[in-house]
Amino acid sequence: MRDGLTTPIVVDGRAQMARGSNGTAAGEHRPSVVAAPRSSVKAGGVVSTTVLPRPRPLQCGLQFDDGSFLVVRGRGVIGRDPTRTDGDHPVHTVTLADGTCLISRTHLEFWTEQGTLWVRDCRSRNGSEVEIYGRRMRMRPGVAVPVPPTSTILIGRQRIRVRAVDHRAVIGAVTVQWGAATRAGPRRERNQDTFGARPPVFVVADGIGSHSAGELASREAVQALLAVAEHPEVTDAVLSSALADARARIDEIPVHDGKRPPGTTISGAIVTQHDGMPCWMVVNLGDSRTYRFDASGLHQISVDHSISQKLLEAGVTAHAAPPSPIRNILTRALIGGVEHKPDVWRMPMRTGDRILVCSDGLSSAVDESRIRRVLQAHRDPQAAVDALIDAAMRAGGTDDTTAVVVDAVSIRPAHYSDNVTRAARRSSGLGIDGATSTRARWHV
Repeated sequence: MRDGLTTPIVVDGRAQMARGSNGTAAGEHRPSVVAAPRSSVKAGGVVSTTVLPRPRPLQCGLQFDDGSFLVVRGRGVIGRDPTRTDGDHPVHTVTLADGTCLISRTHLEFWTEQGTLWVRDCRSRNGSEVEIYGRRMRMRPGVAVPVPPTSTILIGRQRIRVRAVDHRAVIGAVTVQWGAATRAGPRRERNQDTFGARPPVFVVADGIGSHSAGELASREAVQALLAVAEHPEVTDAVLSSALADARARIDEIPVHDGKRPPGTTISGAIVTQHDGMPCWMVVNLGDSRTYRFDASGLHQISVDHSISQKLLEAGVTAHAAPPSPIRNILTRALIGGVEHKPDVWRMPMRTGDRILVCSDGLSSAVDESRIRRVLQAHRDPQAAVDALIDAAMRAGGTDDTTAVVVDAVSIRPAHYSDNVTRAARRSSGLGIDGATSTRARWHV
């Protein structure tokens, strides 16, 4: 159980999201994916000189006051208890709880056309406003308005920020496509999950709820890891430096009322190379998870750093011991001033690989067989992410839930490798212990 950033669904003033019936089948919607947060914003760009963005329209993302974040994949409605407006089932249904009664039942409609977000006030009782380039304007009821990135939509006391997000990039010889979303738990005031998706880095952090400022800790950890994207080669020194920076950032978060210092989990995959061959570098601290889904099935790559995992390794199953809060205690995490050693693996990358990174809000609510079926059913990574988070909510999950899905779309043959690839061949990178497990991974 942890906490951080999300995609809305409703409760106590938070946004709640549900997908319509036409958002459940694979291939029904155009590919869309979330890019990672900068500070509190979950929209990231390609920064590394080794990553070349594909010339295609960016997707649009909506960031809500509770930290929830969604990528617009079709028509959606927002309101106190929104319903479809034109006879079609919306892809996104966003419920905003509002004790002030300033938000109408179906308040606003939104959709995208050729990469542009459009919004329309559904003749709401109190109206809607948009702030574009610093200028605040009241929307005319029933009139569609284009809303560019960096704009803000205002509904009652709620502010919805519009972000541009990318979902596809070329990294050396590899083309990847990704999707991501996060949703606050129904009983949580703020989402303590944060995800980062800035090629070649794809990570999830879950602020430790029993510590103070878990939300800030997860955010700082992700920002520190995203800095790896600015290096042409990801080596052990680069990764160690990023984790040290994360600890330093977390250590600076103020602690009040004698509470313990904040901390966070961190898990994810970095697209890199080993001996000139494309590979996934997986890093993990805590109980957020990284999975690999390929032709052989779904495999958990990371190993939880928790009392529950220790008991499992000792042969104590969940059925053999009664439920106890102690089972959720972490044995390792990112905490300021405490250097816990991360687990790091390198895995050979193959075309068709799919990586899932998630917080325990997903893994604790949805079993692996269900996760596997969802990943298999949805070709679009963003559709897979949305379906996974919906599955966690339908299963009764109460924790913040975050997921990032990354696909290796194609890998250019070695003889087409560029200078970056040749330079990587000369780099020793992270050390390898010489043992390859049945999961075809190298453990550092």
